[in-house]
Amino acid sequence: MELLITYSSGYGTTREVSEEIGRIIAAGSSFNVTLRSIDEVEGIDEYEAVIVGSSVRADRPLANVRDFFSRHRSQLPDKKVALFMVCLTANCSEGRERVKNDYIRQITDKYPDMKPVATEAFGGKIDFDRLNPVMQNLMRRVLEKTGLPTEGSIDTRDWDFIRGWAGEVREKLKESAS
Repeated sequence: MELLITYSSGYGTTREVSEEIGRIIAAGSSFNVTLRSIDEVEGIDEYEAVIVGSSVRADRPLANVRDFFSRHRSQLPDKKVALFMVCLTANCSEGRERVKNDYIRQITDKYPDMKPVATEAFGGKIDFDRLNPVMQNLMRRVLEKTGLPTEGSIDTRDWDFIRGWAGEVREKLKESAS
C-alpha cells in the first residue's frame, strides 16, 4: 500500500511526531511510506492512504493544512485518511478530547464525505528561546491559562501514546487493504 504521511510544523515538533508515526507504521508492514512536508505535496493520486498532521495556532489547524484539505477534497473521500493535531494542551485525555473536538472537527465537519479511519491529538513542544518576543508573550498568555510552565523548553508529547496510535492506524490500514 502506498501511504503518504504529510505534516505542517512551525518549529519541527509535528515533523518529529510524523517521522515517528512513519517509522512505526513502516516497521510492521509492507507499506511504502512517503513522508513529506505538506508544502511539498503536489498530488495524492498515487496514494491509497494519507495521514495528515498539523500543529495548532490561533485555535486552528495551520492554514496550509486547511488548504490541503480544500485542494484535495474530491479525492480524500476515496482514500483511507487519518488525521492528527499536535498541541501543548493535548497532554492528557481531557486535553486530547478538547483538541479533537475544537480543532480536528474544524476539518472533519467541513468535509463530511471524508471518513477518517482514525483521528487523534498529541501533546506538543515549545522552546521559548526559539520564539521571537511577540510569540513569547503570546504563548505565555496562552500557557498561563493551562498551568503549563511559561519559560524554557516544555515538551508534553507522550511518545508511548503516539507509538500506540501509530500501531493502531497501521492495523486499521492493513485490515482495509485485505
